[in-house]
Amino acid sequence: MKMYGKVRQIYRYRLKILALTFISTILLLLIFRERNDLNNNTKRLIIERSVGSLINQVVCRHPHLPIDNPDIIKFYHDVEHINCGNPLDDWVMCEKSICFVKPEILATHGEVVCSYSDIIRKDDYRNKYGETTKTKEPYVLHNSDFVKVACKADNGQSWYGMAFGIRDTVIRRNLPLSSDDSSIYYNVLIYGFDSLSRNAFIRKLPKTYDFLKHQLQSIVLNGYNIVGDGTPQALIPLLTGYNELELPETRKRMYNSNYVNIYPMIWKDYANNGYVTSFNEDVPNIGTFTYRMKGFNEQPVDHYLRTYYLESSNILSSSKEHCIGYQQDHVVMLNYTKHFMSKYTDSPRFVFSFHGGLSHDSINLIGAADDDVVNWLHNLREKYLLKNTILIFMADHGNRFDSVRATLQGKQEERLPYFSFAFPESFKQRYPKPYENFVKNADKLTTPFDVHATLKHLLKMQKLYAQQTKFESVPGSLVYNDEIQNPILKSYEEEIKNTPAIHISELASKRAISLFDIIPENRSCADAYIEPHWCACLQWTPILMNNTRNNGKLLKMADSIVNAINNATMKYRNICASLELVKINWAMHIKPNKDVLNYKGSKDKDGYVADMSADTHMREELYQLQILVSPGNSLFEASVSHDLQTFNAYTKLSEISRVNKYGDQARCIYERDPELRKYCYCR
Repeated sequence: MKMYGKVRQIYRYRLKILALTFISTILLLLIFRERNDLNNNTKRLIIERSVGSLINQVVCRHPHLPIDNPDIIKFYHDVEHINCGNPLDDWVMCEKSICFVKPEILATHGEVVCSYSDIIRKDDYRNKYGETTKTKEPYVLHNSDFVKVACKADNGQSWYGMAFGIRDTVIRRNLPLSSDDSSIYYNVLIYGFDSLSRNAFIRKLPKTYDFLKHQLQSIVLNGYNIVGDGTPQALIPLLTGYNELELPETRKRMYNSNYVNIYPMIWKDYANNGYVTSFNEDVPNIGTFTYRMKGFNEQPVDHYLRTYYLESSNILSSSKEHCIGYQQDHVVMLNYTKHFMSKYTDSPRFVFSFHGGLSHDSINLIGAADDDVVNWLHNLREKYLLKNTILIFMADHGNRFDSVRATLQGKQEERLPYFSFAFPESFKQRYPKPYENFVKNADKLTTPFDVHATLKHLLKMQKLYAQQTKFESVPGSLVYNDEIQNPILKSYEEEIKNTPAIHISELASKRAISLFDIIPENRSCADAYIEPHWCACLQWTPILMNNTRNNGKLLKMADSIVNAINNATMKYRNICASLELVKINWAMHIKPNKDVLNYKGSKDKDGYVADMSADTHMREELYQLQILVSPGNSLFEASVSHDLQTFNAYTKLSEISRVNKYGDQARCIYERDPELRKYCYCR
């Protein structure tokens, strides 16, 4: 009995320890979560302080960046077309939802019997196979757009691979206001490339650019400026109207984070207005919403190409680089997008296809796609698929890592990606004033927030036009009444009720202007919510590196960059080496317009005559430096604030850019803290 009592005491003691451990863990997780929330709020405040700074309130004047600048052109060269083999060596193809053996194969090999298994998405990281159907007849896609195929011919030859089409089973949505005329609603086709500045697009895709400009009369946004570092900070504002810090937490490493489905994606608005939707992205291992974030638990759109790219690494892992079987992977995306547009000729379509495989790590390889892209555009036009389509070609940012990025113009081009819109003739006639405004805005400062506002504005214009069309023949009806409710939006309204409220500051609430409205001529980066670090509008003055009077100040600022990086990696010092300054490559002083400093107010009541008698004193100066550090010969660029009262220099981690590739240097930190990968040099 005594022994039994002791056992019970030990058992109770262990239960208490387990309970305390469990409670402590929960408390720590809650504390961590609270700290994370505070951290995001703090980041937003720091960003807004930077955005609203006096130095950022200069009227935007973008720099002149010559296409043929010798300092840039020397890094560019022609590339060969990507050779994946003979496309005819792929035995099976699909047209819309029907998959079949190619006639050329039947003519060569005789009768062919194939086994088809649907590739079905489980989540953003896993697929499964459906039941296998063995047949010599065509196969109809039902549960997926993608199918694994194994074929054997009468002559003993065999083939194994994948095919894609557009399945028939997507439920069509009703158009707003019970309209039967889908031509009222314009298709939106967005096709994007990773890491292409406006100038780089013109250099490397000259045939595509010429077709867009001269055949489709595309309007290029010459003042389009990025608002953050990398693809997520380019695409999230474009697709949601918010930046990542303003949205619910979705990062993998954060406790209790959400799936990205919680974001108010623009394709949800289009879906709830009767559109069929598609989102396509290649290179699944570095996907915009899956690399740092949790991805989508439910498929986010009707047609989703990620599933195919993800499975290709399993089924066709022996393919050549930039190939899926015998087809170039960029051609896969072009064809899938075309199939989607062809499938739904009786419904409005919204599709966003974003390709990164060719341009993410190279400034030259994208040139191999020029012929394919321009042929694709020709084909879309010949099939009348652009007749009722707003075609948007874009990039997320300029090149961030290649040698060209180390030049001054390369640095500026990073901030000015390619962005263009082509409108059908019927749009110009139906909405003459919005189109006129859009044309006038082409050379003004614009951002991803503005593009999102434009896409929202398009839906509103179409809704009003549909109301006018529906009610204009009814005596006494109210034409163009914006108060008429759209019943299709009720499901989206229910979704909004279940989504955490997104609160933004007054400064942020004024940042987005639809391109169908007039953008002010005097817009500044502060107005557009662009931090000075990313603003291409400021006055940059190079600092002489051989002037000894500058040495002390420059070393102090370079040290602040190195210290910011080392402080960020301090908790991983066992795996991330401490960095040391090797040299300063260049430095620039960013100055505000003198008129901004001297402007006091208006002398007259109407605000036309300026009082320029102010004696505004700068509390701090802003510099940009590029430094080389060791180990690893890493190149960093950063904005550094120099306090004119304390003479201290400080640098925000968010304003430090890595401008050469880190590759395997950061392999040890990928899983633990991927946000530090550009700062960590693994021991």
